[in-house]
Amino acid sequence: MRLIEPLLENYGPLVTAVEAGAKRVALADNLAVGGTTVSKGVIGEAVRYAHEHQVSLDLVIAPRGGNTPYDDVEIKIMEADILEAQQLGVDGVIFGALDANQRIDREGLRPLVAAAGGMTMTFSRDWDAIRPQDRGGAIDWLNTQGFDRLMSVGNPKDRFNDWQTTKRLADSVGITLVAAEVAAADIPEVADKLGLNFFIGTNSLAL
Repeated sequence: MRLIEPLLENYGPLVTAVEAGAKRVALADNLAVGGTTVSKGVIGEAVRYAHEHQVSLDLVIAPRGGNTPYDDVEIKIMEADILEAQQLGVDGVIFGALDANQRIDREGLRPLVAAAGGMTMTFSRDWDAIRPQDRGGAIDWLNTQGFDRLMSVGNPKDRFNDWQTTKRLADSVGITLVAAEVAAADIPEVADKLGLNFFIGTNSLAL
């Protein structure tokens, strides 16, 4: 079954997405800078509305726009936001962190993983910044930490090949690849060619 998860900016588009038939939605603020965590008030209202309509809610966890690495204070902010999301009933969280060498920031991610216990965990688009030679070790570590899903936009030079390689790695440890930012019209072709069933993006609202 194909799941297309719209990535929504703040609370406003949630009602429209649910009325259009979305079964799972992701929520963020400030998508123009890559997405940041929405406020506590927005989280609470979004969870209430989504669950009233039997829709699952994922929450982007990011203290600011732009690229990682995150410093210690930013990691603490992310941890606090994940704990808040946990208490408010969010179903899943989307987050990531890399170090200065574009490798998985294991030290930074550990407290975030611990805070997310019980929720679905999706590693963010930071995956795309990891060098190909480091991805095997990265996927193994994500698996040991209990990540369920992995987002990837794919290398713009050859998205199909990049997704295919990532999917092979993800499948080997039981993590689900979620292709990000695929135009709605292109989803059937991508799904058929790569055997992908999960998509997420701001332009994937054709359900």
